[in-house]
Amino acid sequence: MLDVLAIGDAIVDKIISFDEQDEVMQKILPVKGLFFVATHQEHTYLRNKPHQAYYAGGSAANTVRNMGLLGSKTGFVGKCGVDEEGQFFQKSLIDYNVHSYLIQTDKDRTGCSVVMVHEDKDRTQCAHACAANLLTTDEIKDEYLKETKYILTEGYMLNRREDLIVEAIERACRFGVHVCFTLSDVHCVENKKKVILDLLPKINILFGNEYEFEVLNINQKMLQNTICVKTCGKKGVEILTKNEKLFFKTASARKIINTNGAGDAFAAGFLYEWVKNKDLKAAVLKGQEIAKKVLATDLSYLPLR
Repeated sequence: MLDVLAIGDAIVDKIISFDEQDEVMQKILPVKGLFFVATHQEHTYLRNKPHQAYYAGGSAANTVRNMGLLGSKTGFVGKCGVDEEGQFFQKSLIDYNVHSYLIQTDKDRTGCSVVMVHEDKDRTQCAHACAANLLTTDEIKDEYLKETKYILTEGYMLNRREDLIVEAIERACRFGVHVCFTLSDVHCVENKKKVILDLLPKINILFGNEYEFEVLNINQKMLQNTICVKTCGKKGVEILTKNEKLFFKTASARKIINTNGAGDAFAAGFLYEWVKNKDLKAAVLKGQEIAKKVLATDLSYLPLR
């Protein structure tokens, strides 16, 4: 029996230097530090530029990698290409003790998030899911769902594959499996606000940052069994349930190298502790601890010991 089964994007992260003289990169300046929506040609161009570093990524995958290293029993369902990047992603799951239900396809290449690092160390992302978009509902098998305590899925995938994610959540609920959902991105929340709010009664733990929750505008009267976990950057973490509202301050991180993946890392620490003892304070503190460690590394998950 798994603690958490993630359903999400199987993608790799390529870190490249931002060149303000580059014609394509000049288009990125208006959204510096955010997410650049690129055409297929633009993404391919950026993806093929020389990279500084190369990591396995994916929001839900980042979370279960961290959990696997902490000692949780986790799994991942997703789709990648039959290519070197897909093999690299598969190896990352195995290395972090994540049970892999990864499916390969020759119909597209493995998804990629290009992360452009500016001179001031700010980062702009540009991602195309590619093969991850080809995951089908029948590939998320009932036997996988029946053999886990929680599923974890993400706003990125909901934004593109609403049918897939809604069905997976509904099936999980039928099997008595708890549902965790991470909002992923403000634009995803804006696009799928109604869907997320409709799903709220079926979501047990909802992760997001203060900007994403601001779009949803959730109040306690809207909650049944959902625990809303709102990360507020340096300020701390807010917990909202139908019965209580809690706030946990956080000590500032001494060293911040990279903010990418900090939310995924927080979710990992929170779920690792929550699955063990259902203690909100302990779960938040563990989430903050793991997030701080990731903030101090180039990875979106903890380096192998």
